[in-house]
Amino acid sequence: MKWEYKYIDVDAKMSYKKTMELLHQELNKMGEEGWGLVNFAPILIDVRYAFVFKRLKD
Repeated sequence: MKWEYKYIDVDAKMSYKKTMELLHQELNKMGEEGWGLVNFAPILIDVRYAFVFKRLKD
């Protein structure tokens, strides 16, 4: 079994509501493309959220 990984980061300098809306959209988009979330971490020095996804490689 082989995996592929993808990293995205989301700017969190917007209002909380806008940030959560963007996160919701991005997470749903990744799920539709077959990606599963494996890790999440805030990047405190740059006010961003980092996400790591993986899915089976074709």
